[in-house]
Amino acid sequence: MSDTNCPYCGAEIEINHDDDYGYEEGELYEQECPSCGKSFAYDTSISFYYRAYKADCLNGGEHVMKKVVRAPRVIGGKEEYRCKNCGHTENRRSVCSVNCGKNKTECWQCKDAK
Repeated sequence: MSDTNCPYCGAEIEINHDDDYGYEEGELYEQECPSCGKSFAYDTSISFYYRAYKADCLNGGEHVMKKVVRAPRVIGGKEEYRCKNCGHTENRRSVCSVNCGKNKTECWQCKDAK
C-alpha cells in the first residue's frame, strides 16, 4: 500500500518516516522518488475517523460493567471495572471467590487457591 504518488512519474511511493520525520502538519518535507530519482516536496495532513455507539447508561440506563484484567489484578483490595458502553470506571471491593465475604488479599482460602 502506498502513501502517495510521485508528482513527476506517478510511481506509488511510501513516505519514509525514519526518526519520526514527516509527521508534523503545516511543514514541508522532501523525499526522493526511488523510480525516477527526482526529489519532491510533501506535507502531512492527519485525519480522524469517528464511530458512534449507543450508550443507554448516558441516558438514564444502567452501566454494563466488565472487570478490567491486568496485573496485578487486585490493588488495595479493589478491582477495576469499566462500562463497555461509555468507559466509566469504578473500583470495587474484591470479594473472595469462595464467598467468605473477606477481601481476596485477607482470605487464606483465596491465597491458597492461587
